[in-house]
Amino acid sequence: MSRLLACWELGHGHGHLAILAPAARSVAALGHESWLAAHDVAAPAALPDAPFARVLPAPVWLRSRATAPTHGFGQILADAGFADDDGLAELVRAWLALIDLVAPAGLYGEHAPASLLAAHIAGLPAARLGTPFTCPPATRPLPDPMPWLPAARPERSAADAVADRVVRSVCRRFGAPLLDGLAALLATAPPLLASWPELGNQPRTDANWHGPLTGLAASTLPDWPSAPGPRIFVYLGFERPAARPLAEALARRGWPCLWVSEAAPGFPLAPNIRHEAEPLAIRPALAAATVFVGRAGHGSSLDALAAGCPQLMLFDTLESEANAHALASRSLGRSLAPGQRNAVQIGAALDALASADAPERHACAAAAARHAGYDAAAAAAAFGQELATALRL
Repeated sequence: MSRLLACWELGHGHGHLAILAPAARSVAALGHESWLAAHDVAAPAALPDAPFARVLPAPVWLRSRATAPTHGFGQILADAGFADDDGLAELVRAWLALIDLVAPAGLYGEHAPASLLAAHIAGLPAARLGTPFTCPPATRPLPDPMPWLPAARPERSAADAVADRVVRSVCRRFGAPLLDGLAALLATAPPLLASWPELGNQPRTDANWHGPLTGLAASTLPDWPSAPGPRIFVYLGFERPAARPLAEALARRGWPCLWVSEAAPGFPLAPNIRHEAEPLAIRPALAAATVFVGRAGHGSSLDALAAGCPQLMLFDTLESEANAHALASRSLGRSLAPGQRNAVQIGAALDALASADAPERHACAAAAARHAGYDAAAAAAAFGQELATALRL
């Protein structure tokens, strides 16, 4: 049996664990245990089991300064410490100390770039797990996470320059084999995609599309309000700015709505809207819904694809905006930018998506048919075998 170190460094929410947890289960079936270095050590408590032998805090960068506009993945990593020679060296030093403590045979990470640099310095095999956004191809220059925005070629070519220099600097500082920047660092760790091509903004030939591995689960079944009209399933926090105009648009239509939000509403809800604070089994809800309204999160978007449910996407991060663009470009949903989220515009988008002849409904039905034979257990097993090969187990 080998011990492995699973790493989650950047980002928030349970989506990262929804990829790392099934990976841990899959390699456990091959006889290997995983320890988890987590950005949020409390988050694994939401898992229905204990796929990780130990949970430790991950070294994380706390001095981010977001750069806009973002023309390359290198800028995202620069904001996560790869623009500071001394700071990244200390972050890597902390990862190396954790590696010494855990003594893993290999390392796999979901959005954990500094851990990959530490693995290179320590001479450990590593793999990158994730989504098309968090797990880009190791090209030079690295892919533009916002390809729909105009950018001059010099801007895109220079997007990785700072992080490239810092990677070389840290390699020299630790006496490690020199890597010529971020693309070379990513190339040390083969990518494994827990996604489907519909969420990619570019074709991929460097990795297999394994699909949405099962990581988190909820058992509360949907209980729809008794109201006429198309069913609307909402997965959006009431604290979000779009929540109030969305509730107003739904109240005007009187359509039955299930709304999942951990936070309580700060305004009255119409009788046709039922608030669910507890985690809800999302797949049965999507199977019965006419339209799904969410943030264009990776996991929920894949679930909506599997159910053939068109999405109204109210993105709020760069990654969710990338997901929304990929889906909308394939007519799998409609996206509203922050300036378009009043009750009238949201209502018009809901009307369009709920229409029986909406092009999104036909595109979503075709996507669901493409993935109708998907077997999450078989995909997770194949994922684990590929991961074991990548880590030379």
